[in-house]
Amino acid sequence: MYKIMIVDDEDEVREGVKRLTDWERCGFELVGDFSNGRDALEAVERLHPDVVITDINMPYMDGLELTALISGMYRELKIVILTGYEDFDYAKQAIKLKVNEYLLKPINLQEFTDLLLKMKRELDDEQARMEDMSKLRQQLHESLPLLRERFLDKLVTVPMTVHDIELKFHYFQIKLEGATFLAMLFDLEGAGEAQRGSTSTVVSGTEELLRFAMFNIAQEILQEENEGIVFQTRDDKVAALLGGPAEDTAVKAQKLAAHVGQAVQKYLRRDVSIGIGRVYTSIAQLRTSYQEACSALDYRFLLGSGRIISIQDVEFGDRNGPSNYYEFEKKLMAALKTAKASHAAVILDEWFTELKESGATASSCYGYLHRVMAAFINVIAQSGFDDSELLGEDPFSRIPPLKTVDQMKSWLEEMCRSVIAFLSERRTNVNNTQLQDAILYINEHYNDPELSLSQVCQHVFLSLSYFSGLFKQQTGDTFVEYLTRLRLDKAKQLLITTQLKTYDIAERVGYSDPQYFSVIFKRNTGRTPKEYRTIMKESGTS
Repeated sequence: MYKIMIVDDEDEVREGVKRLTDWERCGFELVGDFSNGRDALEAVERLHPDVVITDINMPYMDGLELTALISGMYRELKIVILTGYEDFDYAKQAIKLKVNEYLLKPINLQEFTDLLLKMKRELDDEQARMEDMSKLRQQLHESLPLLRERFLDKLVTVPMTVHDIELKFHYFQIKLEGATFLAMLFDLEGAGEAQRGSTSTVVSGTEELLRFAMFNIAQEILQEENEGIVFQTRDDKVAALLGGPAEDTAVKAQKLAAHVGQAVQKYLRRDVSIGIGRVYTSIAQLRTSYQEACSALDYRFLLGSGRIISIQDVEFGDRNGPSNYYEFEKKLMAALKTAKASHAAVILDEWFTELKESGATASSCYGYLHRVMAAFINVIAQSGFDDSELLGEDPFSRIPPLKTVDQMKSWLEEMCRSVIAFLSERRTNVNNTQLQDAILYINEHYNDPELSLSQVCQHVFLSLSYFSGLFKQQTGDTFVEYLTRLRLDKAKQLLITTQLKTYDIAERVGYSDPQYFSVIFKRNTGRTPKEYRTIMKESGTS
């Protein structure tokens, strides 16, 4: 039930409304009736009604003054102006005061009842919205930790402006102060071997528990030092973002990383590999530092697990090799895709010459080989084939035995030849299958006048240009030449073996226009269909 008050200086009006209105049916409880605005104001503060129905012209304090005061104090309270004055000026003032309804005396009971029912519906709707908002606020509050994790993950994976980052930091009450910033990444080693021999569910649960324990250790250590932000990444690692003075951040990162590594080893009996990115002066560059921390972790393949690996210790810019690795990879993969082994050999010659001249370290060379191997796998997968057929289950295991740059070059040249041969053989098999499917489709639908190159290409899922070249290469004919020859061969058989009219034969072999069929037939055989039939009969072919 909602609370309602009546304010009117006319006793008979108040008494009549009180007595005649079915308040309960309308969803209201009448909590008071008053003869002036001053008493009503005091009662509003005490009774907290949901609706106030007030006259305008009253002693001590009129209805408009009362409305102005209570609407300023209670924004959710609904006000209905009830007056015998039809002066439009009053109505305009009431509108300015955000009065909900405006009724004229004398009061009609049905209209008044309808008004109350309407007010109840509005209050019900508002209450439902408020309850929904309350639930949403509760859900938002409960989801804040997850939303915070998602934001931090976005911070290190998606470009963001400093302004947007600062707004989110304020919203999530995150503090990261300093002139420079840096990212670290922790990855627990050996978690998958825990509880070996147990059920998969137990193993999975143990892994999660171990990773969560590592997160708690890292968080506790950084909070104890009052440094940085710790969060779990979407790939089951733990990231830490640090801020501090320019001269301290890198040293502080090494110190904290060592502390976390020792604590994880002590309490979890597990090694943890830690990658550290470079120090940057803008908080927006934490994304770059994080990516470098990820790259640093990749060097576990070369340096071993359970180590602290700073990117600046394993990658030195130009001194670690050519700076245009991605251009080299792009050219090499293009040569593989186009099956140009000689071109790939030239690209490798140029690359390794530059690699030697740059004074690249062994670690950087092994890093490049890992990237090239990943690119090989990607090219094979993009072509729709299984890389394990060529590279085996653990292709990266082929890299460590290579001890010199020349061995690496020879190995890559052999790999390029193998990948090209592998792709060429399987593409040929696939192309032959698709071509056979296309020819079968043409042979089955040659009598369809609407048969087109586009229709055949859609059937075998190939582009027009690629299919046209492949078809010409394999059959020696263009699509139109092949279809025309097929249709005319079928027409010759019908001319020899049946007495069908020329127009019937034209329709049966896919020509809707008999005259056009005759023109095509003569152009390719030198005779009209009728002449061809006569000659074949005279020669005894029929």
